[in-house]
Amino acid sequence: MIAIDHEYLSESAPLGDTPGDRPDVQNVYCEIMQIGACKLDANGVEMGTFNVTVRSHKLQHIPLWLSRMTGMSEEKRAMGLSYPEALQQLIEFIGDDREIWTFSGDWWVVEGNVKAHQIPMPAQFQQPFQRAKPLLADKGVTLEQFKQAGFNEVCSGGLYKVLGITLPAIEGVGAHDAAHDARSLAHSVFHLGLTGHNS
Repeated sequence: MIAIDHEYLSESAPLGDTPGDRPDVQNVYCEIMQIGACKLDANGVEMGTFNVTVRSHKLQHIPLWLSRMTGMSEEKRAMGLSYPEALQQLIEFIGDDREIWTFSGDWWVVEGNVKAHQIPMPAQFQQPFQRAKPLLADKGVTLEQFKQAGFNEVCSGGLYKVLGITLPAIEGVGAHDAAHDARSLAHSVFHLGLTGHNS
């Protein structure tokens, strides 16, 4: 299975150093800044990770609050790949795997970026990704547990901590980093027994 996460900049993102509400990703363009993915085998063993920074397309300015949260800067983005290049590399990383998970609305974020670049949606992405967040309550995972673990919201990057999972060591990633969040999500989905779930 594959878990995918994106760090993105919403066209409705507030300026300054105070974050606003999360954007409605189905209706608001959210430009991808970073793509992370993690692949596990049938036994939950990590087979590989993917981590790419994406150049700006329509939205250049990153609000201070978002830069602090993600570690992304306009200078770092300028050294990244174009979105079509990054998407192609992601497709190559995914390969023949058809079980693709995200935490919540990443499929719509991808859809918005594909449309913005006027490129076709990849064959692997014709159906929305499987989403873990709507399934957490059924597994007994609550907002209160996230708060007890030091997070103020239910989030992919903190899920592994809430579940008591130890991620395999890897350098250069941390919370609100797409690669970290994808790894947290992948191992958490496996731990919760969601793989093979048809949603």
